[in-house]
Amino acid sequence: MKIFSVGLAAFLAALCASWGVATAAVTNKKVSVSEVSFDSHIEDIQWCGEDHRTVLLKTRNGRLYRSKDGGKTWMEISDLLKTEEVGAPPPGAPGAGEAPEGAPGAPGAGVALVDSIMVSPVNKNIVVIVGTKRNHFVSEDAAVSFRRIRYTSTIHNFHFHPTRAGYALVSTWTDACYAKSAASAKKEEECNHQLYYTPDLGRSFKLVSEYVVQFSWGDKHIQVQDNIYFTQHRGRSGDQPRYGGWSKNVDLMVTKDFGRTVSRLVYRGNKFLLSNGYFFVAKVKDAVKQTVTLLVSTDGGVTFSAAKLPIEIEEKSYTVLDTSEGAIMLHVNHGGEGGRDTGNVYISDAKGVRFALSLPNNIRAGTGECEFDKVLSMEGVYIANFKDSVEASGLRGPQGAPGGPLAAAEEERVKQEELEAEGLQEEVEKKHQRVASKGRREEVTRTAISFDKGGVWSYLKAPKVDSRGQKITCPPESCWLHLNGITKFNEFAPFYSVENAIGIVMGTGNVGSYLRNEKEEVNTYLSRDGGLTWIEAHKGAFIYEMGDHGGLLVMADDTKKTNQACAKSSVVFSWNEGQSWYDFELGSAPLFVDNIVIEPNSSSVEFLLYGKRENDNAGVLFHLDFAALNQQRCKGIWAADSVSSDYETWSPSDGRSGEKCILGKHVTYTRRKQTSECFNGRDFERPRSVQVCPCTIQDYECEYGFERAVGSVYCLPTDVAAAAASTAAGLNQYADEADAAAAAACTSSAFFYTAAYRKVPGDVCEGGWVPEKVAVPCPPHSPVSRGGKLVLLLISLIVLLMCILNYLAKTGRLKAFFRNTGFETFANVSYAIVGSGPSGWGDGDDVQKNHHNGEEMGGRVRGTSKYEPELSFIDAEQDETEDDAPSLVNYSQGGGHTASRLEASQRPSGADDFELGDNASAVSNRNRPSSHQGETSVTIPRLAPAAYNEDSMELL
Repeated sequence: MKIFSVGLAAFLAALCASWGVATAAVTNKKVSVSEVSFDSHIEDIQWCGEDHRTVLLKTRNGRLYRSKDGGKTWMEISDLLKTEEVGAPPPGAPGAGEAPEGAPGAPGAGVALVDSIMVSPVNKNIVVIVGTKRNHFVSEDAAVSFRRIRYTSTIHNFHFHPTRAGYALVSTWTDACYAKSAASAKKEEECNHQLYYTPDLGRSFKLVSEYVVQFSWGDKHIQVQDNIYFTQHRGRSGDQPRYGGWSKNVDLMVTKDFGRTVSRLVYRGNKFLLSNGYFFVAKVKDAVKQTVTLLVSTDGGVTFSAAKLPIEIEEKSYTVLDTSEGAIMLHVNHGGEGGRDTGNVYISDAKGVRFALSLPNNIRAGTGECEFDKVLSMEGVYIANFKDSVEASGLRGPQGAPGGPLAAAEEERVKQEELEAEGLQEEVEKKHQRVASKGRREEVTRTAISFDKGGVWSYLKAPKVDSRGQKITCPPESCWLHLNGITKFNEFAPFYSVENAIGIVMGTGNVGSYLRNEKEEVNTYLSRDGGLTWIEAHKGAFIYEMGDHGGLLVMADDTKKTNQACAKSSVVFSWNEGQSWYDFELGSAPLFVDNIVIEPNSSSVEFLLYGKRENDNAGVLFHLDFAALNQQRCKGIWAADSVSSDYETWSPSDGRSGEKCILGKHVTYTRRKQTSECFNGRDFERPRSVQVCPCTIQDYECEYGFERAVGSVYCLPTDVAAAAASTAAGLNQYADEADAAAAAACTSSAFFYTAAYRKVPGDVCEGGWVPEKVAVPCPPHSPVSRGGKLVLLLISLIVLLMCILNYLAKTGRLKAFFRNTGFETFANVSYAIVGSGPSGWGDGDDVQKNHHNGEEMGGRVRGTSKYEPELSFIDAEQDETEDDAPSLVNYSQGGGHTASRLEASQRPSGADDFELGDNASAVSNRNRPSSHQGETSVTIPRLAPAAYNEDSMELL
């Protein structure tokens, strides 16, 4: 182990000054740096123990290490994982008897290698080690000692109970599944996935069911945590199918007595997720086309309702983005021309059943992760990336409604107010406008932000100057900030926030019309007001972490080896929220940094930075202790904004009004002043006050059948059939019984009145702006009215009469008729044009003037401002594409974690490797851990997301 004290020569400081970074030596700031080397590259880090001072580390070679001082000193504890037999498995436990020939990892003497580390969410001292060679261990004293779990089969998944410390669900594939051939398997055994539960941390096991695909404990939010939910193959004989895709032979089951009795909840229910009181189930609609329907329950599965999306498009897979604020943010992949790379984001009503479009063409990975994240320190604020055509200057809706550049937003607002004042919608989107142009569009990635839970989206404001003080120049109509998302975490750090760093968001990207992939174009950016405004924190792409409740920021170059030669490829820190940065050295040998992590609450000033060196298989970790800076504790928290206080008050805002209201409330936080160089301390508690605001249009989202373009706050109809059905059913929040009756009796040539807006779930505003009803045309398939039928009859009669007259004219009988009635006498009479020339009633100028006036009056009623609406039916395109591998995943992250992980406390499992979670989705740094690991889980960033497992029912 080596201990370094920061200090660089003066000439080095001068060399690096051009990069806008001060050295620690120049500013007399010292950081304690401790270096430790491990047997191989670092794969997993997790915190345990009640005070988060104990850290466990797993290397690529399966070795286990423990630190009791926050990661400064380490000891290998692999020898505690002895593989000697301690007795036969208890009755009912899997793996009783000798392992079959060819089965991997038969028990034997020696030391087990570690496959995964899990920490209980109920008791942070309980640690489970899933090992290789069918050896698994549990510790109840934060890894000081271990005992062997009496389970001698391979553990496929292990899930702690959400409230009972000793209970857990364990799944395994039978030994026949590991046989090299059918002949080597036991004749009486079939390959299937079995589910057990243990009430005593692995001392005994009881079988719940067989032929299981996915499983989970119930949701503690609705008091059903002892229920066990699982999906199961209907035909429980023979070898269990091991393939990916939606299956018509899989049902959702439940047991409320630990397997003694089992009942079916949903026929063909393939995948499910429990999250914050919501119960989601993907039910197979068409197994051949691989389409599904989403069912939602809020009573633990007693009743289910089909999720109602605003457009009729095939649903291939789902990702539950967030359920933390009384509504569901849902990503749906529809297939179509976007394939597996994009999908639409919808937001639900409070019941989680009716969904309105929030953001089209949101970017996703094939494994289900979406570039859509919640700013953890703020309510209702989300950042997302979407696909758009390269020539577009604004976002487009799913049918191509032009959003227009943000520079024209005010002009659009005035125009829209004029239209809504008359209660009519003149601007109705044109049918099939999205595919009007021939050929495939060249698409780019852009970033948008919402401050009202996905109701209104806008571009990120670009900084005015760069980190060197140079003015950033770009055309106003295409000058925005775009950030990298989670799907590129192997290249650049994604946008990132932590729960207790109020208002601070970091990301890597570029300023311009769209997101660039070239490394030389990527810089690191920071916002201290929740994403409203941004600064360029540093040139180049960095990996970052926050400590001291957001008061301390640490970054390392993410594309170059770190060294002390120049700050552009070094480790830097800032304790004034990016106003200035200080660099320090990590020894003499260059290092490729994998990640920087901190304890789960992000309140410490001790960081762990790890990586690898070139041509070296060893893993390297640095413990960075900023307490050595000996900075004073911040003071004056209850006298914020005073001269003597180190704190100030701050209220988040969406920038659209001076009220500083988000979700109907004015929230005031106390935070450290940017210029105060002091520490908040681990026990810092942030004061917060709330006041209710009057309602504005930003407090409303679009109703069912309506949508708004990004950069606009106004909702326009996109599916009049859906709007009519919702109004007729009495589901529109502001439509009365008369409106419902009119919508129910809609005819093809008529209108019905409805409201285009509904209040955002969780918004608490009072009074103020109230949505007005607008006229919407009835759907084209509506019945023809009585008046319409008369018109059609009259037209038919006229057409028939004209046909008869035409026939008579051709036969000459009509001429004979006119000759006999005396009209032949006028054949040679000349006529002058009335109103033309000197003999007429007006001269030529008057005629032209009157003609011009007639054209003006043809479109608008003279003397009024009333316009006749131009109406057109809108529907969605249904493009034929290849089948998408299905998935129902919850992309969640818990608050206050470090390093990021896609998992959470209520993740269903089974024969799948991708983990599901139940917490709000978080703006993440690499793979940030979630709360199901006791808010201690840390996954290694360079590991790619869990790939599709051919041997499982993983639905991607």
